[in-house]
Amino acid sequence: MEEANAKVLESKKLRFSRDTPFLALGALASVLQPILLLLSGKDVNDAIWPHAYRALQATMFLRENITLLFFLALMLFFTSLITVKSQLKGQALNQNLRRSLLFILGLFSGLTALYFLLDIFYLRGAFLLLPTLYGMILLSTLLAVGGLPRLPDGASRAAFFSSGAHLCAIFFAAWLVMPGVPAMIGIAPSPPDPPRIGYGAEPGPFDTTMTVHPYTMPELVADVVLEDEQDIEFSVYLTLPEISEVIPLDEIPLALLSHGWGYPVYEEYTDWIAHLSARGMAVAFVQYPSHIDPPIPDGLEGIDVEGASNYPHHEYRAMAIAAALDTVSDLALGEDRHPSVDAAIGNVTINPSHLWIGGHSLGGAYSFVQLYEAMERGWGNSTLFIDIESGWTRPNQVALQPNLSRMPADAMVHIARGVDDMTVDACYSVHHQQVFSDLEDDHVLYIELQSDLYGFPRLVGSHYLPTDSVHDRLADYGVYRRIDAQADWVFARTQGDHITENWAYNHLVDSDLLRSMGEWSDGTPVLPLMVYKDALHTEKKFAYCETFEGVL
Repeated sequence: MEEANAKVLESKKLRFSRDTPFLALGALASVLQPILLLLSGKDVNDAIWPHAYRALQATMFLRENITLLFFLALMLFFTSLITVKSQLKGQALNQNLRRSLLFILGLFSGLTALYFLLDIFYLRGAFLLLPTLYGMILLSTLLAVGGLPRLPDGASRAAFFSSGAHLCAIFFAAWLVMPGVPAMIGIAPSPPDPPRIGYGAEPGPFDTTMTVHPYTMPELVADVVLEDEQDIEFSVYLTLPEISEVIPLDEIPLALLSHGWGYPVYEEYTDWIAHLSARGMAVAFVQYPSHIDPPIPDGLEGIDVEGASNYPHHEYRAMAIAAALDTVSDLALGEDRHPSVDAAIGNVTINPSHLWIGGHSLGGAYSFVQLYEAMERGWGNSTLFIDIESGWTRPNQVALQPNLSRMPADAMVHIARGVDDMTVDACYSVHHQQVFSDLEDDHVLYIELQSDLYGFPRLVGSHYLPTDSVHDRLADYGVYRRIDAQADWVFARTQGDHITENWAYNHLVDSDLLRSMGEWSDGTPVLPLMVYKDALHTEKKFAYCETFEGVL
């Protein structure tokens, strides 16, 4: 008897030693792309970004197909039960099937580890269904490979550790699955429905049309654009409201929107653009190069303090933005404007003295470049709204500082950031607010979008809220509702409509109208926006910003 048990144990050891490489190969496959990108010279952020983006796309797909996930869970559960039943009858797994399952087990173990790393540094609890899916796959695979869990016994040290590891892995996989169960069976509270009327509702009242206009990149800039973006035809995407001749309008305002670093993708900002243009604004989405390698002056020491940095990259991108705005001026503002403009708005004039400026991430910081150019061109001298979403480091070069004395006294500024933005530190936004300290306190607000993990889908104030990929209810209420009100305020002032102007204004200053974020389906209020009029000097949690230095 003892001899037979010894042979069985020896057989299991041999099989385990032969099969272990397949588990390791699966784990390696899960991290292969980040490793290769790191070896190619990418930094950690760039190396992990493709996987993070796939994780985002996967979780958005699961949100839209939660019924499919439920049936997948049932299918995996019953399939694993069939395998377990076969093993209880003494039928061993086919060797190729076992190795395939071990590869899958290694793969999803690695993906789960990557998920937790991303959750710590980026996701902050945003994804609920993705770890649920990983847990379901791990649980079913563990049952298929190892059978039902058993309490460790003392037959041998190897058997003790094997049974213990299998039991712990089963419990871990079940722990991954459990938080997603209320969502899958439909009992988790859901976020508020999107606004049906008013600010944040479907863009309107105008339909819109978009045309693309390449601009001539300055030679100095073209020479330093890296291979990553050499195939891009840098352009101005001009989106206009379609204005009928029966609508009594003489002029409409101009809006300038800047994208984030490495993200010159119009399709990622169409929701933002629609809320601006459908309110009656001409919106110029300006592409500028991110991947550039300009010459660094000898002895230049990079600094990034008080929200601003001295790298020459700013100067080259500013040249590109200036060229793009020259194109905007030629195609939309002059007497000999582009035929597509006449086709959309007829005889209506685009008046840049009523101006909205905004951007996301590095594009938010480059709102200061847009502001510099606008002030030099005499734009925005009647009406000006500036919206900086998750802004990064702005230029500190003297030649790029906007002449703030040319801003209208009643200009307004929103500087917004999600509390779980793990890409750009809050101190950039805190210091950006200080730039406009000469304006009225009520007109320069730093706004934090709180994360609310109460129901499903979870609402997380991430860096990418203003992009189409992460358009959720938090964005509807915390981003696009404000964008609507901003556009309405600028448009109303262009028309001399004081009633609408005052209505929009009350949604833009610190008030319940601004802060309220609706309710979960069970009546629980969503955590409101946090609003600060002087974040640097009045809030203890931002005290560290006094000595904060960014990393270049």
